[in-house]
Amino acid sequence: MIAGLLVVLLVFAMGGLLFIVFLSAQGIEERRMEDERRAQQSVRPARHVPQFLVITQPAAPDIGGLNEAFLQQFREYVDAEQTLASEFVLHPSMETLYRESGRRLAGH
Repeated sequence: MIAGLLVVLLVFAMGGLLFIVFLSAQGIEERRMEDERRAQQSVRPARHVPQFLVITQPAAPDIGGLNEAFLQQFREYVDAEQTLASEFVLHPSMETLYRESGRRLAGH
């Protein structure tokens, strides 16, 4: 008697779960179709783009060549800092953490 009731309850629960899965899958499919339909409607051909969005000039004026002396100073500064960082990684201490490279970046 109890085994039969347990089987009926289990079948009812499984049927309910199957019904819930079916309804949620159906809702997902409907939402996917609706999203595809909206995406297709929102796409406009490029010929409808207004002409005021077309850029005909460069974004920034040409500034010319860079100062080679400054670039060399910058390379030396970065190399010195990289050497200090590598030293700290290999031998961590308060002294190696706060040591300065002795190089300064200065504009010309």
